[in-house]
This record gives sequence, C-alpha cells and structure tokens, in this order.
Amino acid sequence: MYDVTCISDCCVDLIFGGLARIPALGTEEYCQHLEMKAGGGANTPMGLAKLGARTAYISAVGQDSFGQAVMEQMAGAGISLEYLQREKGFTTWVSAVLSTGQDRAFASYGGTPFQLDRRSLTSILKKTRHIHTYLYYCRKFPFLLSMCQEQGVTVSVDMAWEPGQTLEDIQDVLEQAHIFLPNDKEACGLTGTGDVMVALERIARYCPYTVITCGSGGCVAARDGTIYKVSAASVEVKDANGAGDLFNAGLLRAYGNGASVEDQLRMAAASGGLAVTYAGGMDEAYSADGVSALMRNITVTTIGKGE
Repeated sequence: MYDVTCISDCCVDLIFGGLARIPALGTEEYCQHLEMKAGGGANTPMGLAKLGARTAYISAVGQDSFGQAVMEQMAGAGISLEYLQREKGFTTWVSAVLSTGQDRAFASYGGTPFQLDRRSLTSILKKTRHIHTYLYYCRKFPFLLSMCQEQGVTVSVDMAWEPGQTLEDIQDVLEQAHIFLPNDKEACGLTGTGDVMVALERIARYCPYTVITCGSGGCVAARDGTIYKVSAASVEVKDANGAGDLFNAGLLRAYGNGASVEDQLRMAAASGGLAVTYAGGMDEAYSADGVSALMRNITVTTIGKGE
C-alpha cells in the first residue's frame, strides 16, 4: 500500500544557475553552475520518498539518455517506478531553466505524455491512500476525482499556473479535492483580487483545506474555518526552482502521518525552505533531518473563524 501516488508528466531540468541576469534576445550570459535533474512533477514524489513516505508515481519518460537519467534519480530518491511508462518511441520532456536565484525563465520541449484510463486507475486506487496531482490532469482525466471519491482516497490538487481560470471555472474540482495548493499569484488570479487573504477566504468556501504559498512571505492556510499564517524558513536563497513542489511534499507527508494542521504547515514551510538553498528541486542536500531542523524555527499564527 502506497501512502501517496503522484500523477503528472515529468521532465529533465537543465538548470543554468547563478546567472547575473536573464539573457535578452540576441545576447548571451554565462551561468555559475550547470545542473541536470529530474524535474517538473517529479519533485513532489521524490521529496515524499526522501521524507519516508511510500510513494508511487504515474508518469512517462522516453527511451533516451534524458529518460534514463530521470529514472535513476527517481529510483535513487526511493520512488516506486511500478507505474512509470517507458515504451519504444517515447521521448522525455526537457526544460531549460535560466535562473538568477530570484527570477527564472524557461524554454521547454514537450515529450510523450503518460496515459491513464479507468481500468488502470481502479487498480491503482486499491493500492494507495492519497492521490496528488495538478489541475490540468483533473481536466484531462475527468473521471479521476470522482473515482477517488468513490474509493475513499483523499486528493490534493496543485494549481500549477493555469492562467485565465476563474474560481467558478474550477469550482467542481475544489469541491472534490481535500487539499488545494495554489501560490499567491494563482490564488489572486482565480479570485480577481490583489489581496491574498481575500483570495484565501473565497477559495476556502469550496475546498475545506486551502494552502496558499507566498514565497518569502511564507504561506497562509484555511482549514475548516480556521485561518493560519506561517512564516517562511530563514535561509539563504540560492534558487527557488521546485520549492513549491517540495513545500507540497512536506505538507502531504505530515498530513498522511496525521500531524496537527500547525505541524503540517511547519513541515511544508521547512521542506520548501530547504529546497531554495541549492539549485533545482531535488538534491543530495535535501533530507528528512534537514527539514526537521528547519521546522523548529517556523512560526504558525492561528486566527479564529471570522477574525
């Protein structure tokens, strides 16, 4: 039985880190370090596995050198590759990440997407307690949320930047999700406000557990009518790529362990905070001990309903 099964496409990230600036058209900049890492949706399951969760991943990679590198990194993190699809002719998604540490730009190649049908999902749901995915896949596989609900499997949904969406557009997803995880820009865009607390209140009308990440401002959350404000980890920021995915990993690990809401949010903030201290989403420097150490310095302020 898996604690969490994650569903998404994954890619290999070619990270050009430590740039002085994002290159303008027709110009060239040299980076301070170059990394090749499994990225995209792979960051959350890798984080969960390194935090001790029994984790599976539904995705696809190509029969190419990029796909081999991604598989090796995921296996090294402890993810089960039972549901990883790798067939002849598949190609691996690739993203070139241009990073100054404070800002990023991407150029990406779309590889072969994974496939999911009702029959395979029925078998998968019998072997997992929780599904983590993104808004896009809730639309691509419209049977996903209802089948999870029928099987008693909890679901978390990351917004993952779907511009132009409104709260009404995704109301059906929110009402079936147990946890919704947008960032501040996404939440404000959804709700048509510049105030993240207003956005939180509006989204929480539909999803009982909503967590909005706010970068260096920490995060805010609503759970069953109670509002939480959480500080960011006090760390030196090297690169923010993948930090949101590892924030999710920390939250879901603590959620699955039955921790208090406060400790779920502390672990999330610590996990995301640790992720910005190195280049790329996952690294040898990421560990359960490192997350635990940062948790001690995360503050959570609770605000009663209606305050």
